[in-house]
Amino acid sequence: MIVSEFEKRGALAVFTTRHGGVSEGPYKSLNLGLHTGDASQIVATNRRLLYAALGIRESRVFTLNQVHSDRVVVIWDEDDLQQKKGSAADAAVTHLEGVVLVCFFADCQGIYVFDPVNRVIALAHAGWRGTVARIAEKCLQMMNRTYGSRPGDCLAALSPAAGICCYEVGDDVCSAIKEAFPGEWKRLLARNRNGRLHFGITKANLLVLQEAGVLRNNIIDGGLCTICRQDLFFSHRGSGGTTGRMAALLSLM
Repeated sequence: MIVSEFEKRGALAVFTTRHGGVSEGPYKSLNLGLHTGDASQIVATNRRLLYAALGIRESRVFTLNQVHSDRVVVIWDEDDLQQKKGSAADAAVTHLEGVVLVCFFADCQGIYVFDPVNRVIALAHAGWRGTVARIAEKCLQMMNRTYGSRPGDCLAALSPAAGICCYEVGDDVCSAIKEAFPGEWKRLLARNRNGRLHFGITKANLLVLQEAGVLRNNIIDGGLCTICRQDLFFSHRGSGGTTGRMAALLSLM
């Protein structure tokens, strides 16, 4: 899945499905995540297939050790590209052309931000923790401090993620949502037929982006629920925890 609005302005933004790889069983077929139970050499093959299809050099790929935080790292130069790879963080920002920011997902949300004026990009991994910590806003703040980016100039996109239709949450998560969104939490939570609460992670990240200054017309919402659409996506919740990972990729062209 390619975000065409980004491509028109000079950035490659991609979110993979579960199809097109060589993994088998619960990881079938384009599992891009290590530490999932799938064989590492098979995951490496899947990644090579993806990078080849997109014309990406593996040496230019930047990945993080995702820890459900709100930490944002900046890749300022070629030294950062090597030294900060694998940092314990959940978002990265850069102005370097040809560097490909990559995060991995199976129900959490990918947040893409592109400043076409200053030619700066940010990519974030947001589960409920990153969402309530407003990691999307932290990316915009870092882009502003480091490069002078203005939220009103930026484009943003939200990947498919666990939908409010399926994403059941407990009391601890509900409390965190109410604290983070005191005036809006009622529209971010919905009760199912059994009275259990579900969280709208896409609605929440959309709200964070808008409150940070991104114009609504400049935000693209992936719309699909990864739990509902396990024909297209891996879902940690939907599979009971044994599954693969999709990838979000973002690069300046």
